[in-house]
Amino acid sequence: MKIITISRLIKFAILSLGSLYLAGCDIPKIEEPPAYPPQCTDTVDRSSPLLSNGFGFDLGNTRNQASGLDASNVENLSLGLAHAAYSYPGKRGAPAVTEQAIFFSSGLDIVAMNRTSGCVYWSTRGDEVPPNAILGHNIMRSSSILYINDNPDQPALIIAGDNLGTLYAFNAETGDILWKRFIGTDEKHHWVTGGFQYYDGALYVPVGSKEAIVSMVELPLCCNSHGLLQKVDAYTGETIWTYHTTAEPSFQVGAFHRGPNGATIWSVPAIDPERNTVYVGTGQNFTPPITDTSDAIIALNMDDGSERWIFQAYDDDAWTAACEIPIKPFNADCVQPAGHDFDFGAPPMLVQLADGNQSVIAGSKGGGVYSLNPDTGELNWHNQVGVGSALGGIHWGMAADDHRVYVPVADAFVNKTSGILIIRSLLNGTQVQPLEGGAPGIHALNLITGETEWYVSPQHLHKGERYTSIFSAAISVTNDILFAGSLDGHVIALSSRDGEELWRYDSSQPFVDVAGISSHGGAIDSVGPIPAGDTLILNSGYSNFGGVDAYQAGPGNGLLIFRPQD
Repeated sequence: MKIITISRLIKFAILSLGSLYLAGCDIPKIEEPPAYPPQCTDTVDRSSPLLSNGFGFDLGNTRNQASGLDASNVENLSLGLAHAAYSYPGKRGAPAVTEQAIFFSSGLDIVAMNRTSGCVYWSTRGDEVPPNAILGHNIMRSSSILYINDNPDQPALIIAGDNLGTLYAFNAETGDILWKRFIGTDEKHHWVTGGFQYYDGALYVPVGSKEAIVSMVELPLCCNSHGLLQKVDAYTGETIWTYHTTAEPSFQVGAFHRGPNGATIWSVPAIDPERNTVYVGTGQNFTPPITDTSDAIIALNMDDGSERWIFQAYDDDAWTAACEIPIKPFNADCVQPAGHDFDFGAPPMLVQLADGNQSVIAGSKGGGVYSLNPDTGELNWHNQVGVGSALGGIHWGMAADDHRVYVPVADAFVNKTSGILIIRSLLNGTQVQPLEGGAPGIHALNLITGETEWYVSPQHLHKGERYTSIFSAAISVTNDILFAGSLDGHVIALSSRDGEELWRYDSSQPFVDVAGISSHGGAIDSVGPIPAGDTLILNSGYSNFGGVDAYQAGPGNGLLIFRPQD
């Protein structure tokens, strides 16, 4: 026990030094900007039409929505407006967008900003906590900001979640916090990193766990937390029901760990009102025993959260970040043989097929795309488009239209342990590496057959050399084009018909924001580009997996708004 305790203390020191180094690579945090965007002279108009909402754009998570952008004008897009996240060196969360306003997260702040002028209606900060050497300050971590405005007798709401597992409801017109509550069951580990769905007065809130990372420096036996889906009254915050992906853990006889655990939910649920069903995707177990709910798509009854069916892609995946530490006894939390970390992190999609049927389309970090029968969970087809890794494979999200599903593939490796990450950086100057035999790029699959109709693998320049671009972020489709962002900071527009590149912009460059603050963009991950009305909205800057190298642009803090110019 003394050896294990000492090893955890050493690991804590390594991870802390790595985190401090990476923090030094980040953009300096501007806690109090020397100037702030001007206050708007008008107020938020809740009658303004909604242009974009949530991570998946609709109940089915198709990442497909109407806009004024198409192949005829996309080449005229240019940067029109930018906002820097003053208090945080990165950009998280899909904004909610009306014709008048953009509601977005900026570090620990939620901001309501005019979509055209950049003036600010209000800015409200969440709960502040002391900085943590591994996880940093508290931030608004949820992958989307959700706007709710379907009840004239209730205030319009902005919903967001944070690093501590707190779910917030803000008044969309004033920024006042109407309610907030811890949404998990494990206050030490649960956080809100997925996006939300809203239907008929209720929120469907995925709950993930940071224990896959922090268990390495915790003295109790790994691991004690698992995934949840909470159905919550949107106007009171009260829980209607809770779905647990595993039972409560217990000490496993003959093994130095606890279980079952893991199978967390960090993607966005899909809502199927016709079948009264909600579909969720889950991650790996942290340690054995392997449950049939890990690396799975699960269909739940919307009334009570009971299981309708489970489709499991992998039944041998037990993994924590300790599995990426090659030195004993520092990898004691990794049960051998190590698993794959092949989550369903991309939101499951409910799509309408040209033959009149529907299917659930799911993409795994293992590189597979699956079409499932929404009534039974039976497999219609499977296309293994990538070789897969802990970064994907398919990481954050796909998009679909009437004929195809568009699949971004990373097929890259990055060590998720920041202490080891810094060691790797010092040794070989890089953090991200393409996988041998991988197929990074964009794949377009026929929705009915699953066959690949086209595949492109864009490249980018770095120090005069060409490198294959890595597509980890979610992509989106509108009209006859799709938008994709890569870790190197480039956002591109492709023809949905054949993948021809129509437009490109390097977001990993300096910009001056609406307050006159000089900052810059960086890697594109998580949310990806969002078409909204006559604009394209982009979060530029992502520092979770290290600094700048040939494949990723590293930290940045830009919310960038592009418009076609005549």
